[in-house]
Amino acid sequence: MALIEATDGIIRDRGIEGLSLREAARRAGVSIGAPAHHFGSTSGLLTEVALLGYDSLGASLNAVIPTDDPIADLRQMAIAYVSFALAHAGRFRLMFRPDLVDRDNPRYVAAATRALSGFAAAITRQKGAVEDNMAEIFVVWSSIHGMANLVVDGKAQYLFAGATPEQFVETIMPKLLAETWPFGMAH
Repeated sequence: MALIEATDGIIRDRGIEGLSLREAARRAGVSIGAPAHHFGSTSGLLTEVALLGYDSLGASLNAVIPTDDPIADLRQMAIAYVSFALAHAGRFRLMFRPDLVDRDNPRYVAAATRALSGFAAAITRQKGAVEDNMAEIFVVWSSIHGMANLVVDGKAQYLFAGATPEQFVETIMPKLLAETWPFGMAH
């Protein structure tokens, strides 16, 4: 666990580009060979950090208490998703890097599924039980994920009169979601 925490700390402080296994081993107080010994590869270690990301994203999304208004629930989940991305930008970026994490790892698949299951549940509640909600889930997730990436990358200030990422999430995003999103979802 010390190596995972050290790696997560480096990614938090310096971004994924600033990660060195030597530095992770030093911070964890272990030998330079420990990451390979315990995790098999850099990808194995980074997958463990991505699992932390999905667990914390899931906790953020699950903190949205379902109401009788699934559209409002989806909007709250969107805000929670973007807020998570801002608070944990390093983890967020890592979680979606197929070149760095092992997406075939069953634990990775399970963690991602658990974290994002609230979206599917809210869509199912809104649309009713239909055979296949994948298209709707894809639209919802891609919309939210796109917003998160743009905000984490600092684009909100250029699009919304100098708004900080926090101002975007707190004041602009709720208005955008109330007016335009999720579009195409019949009530």
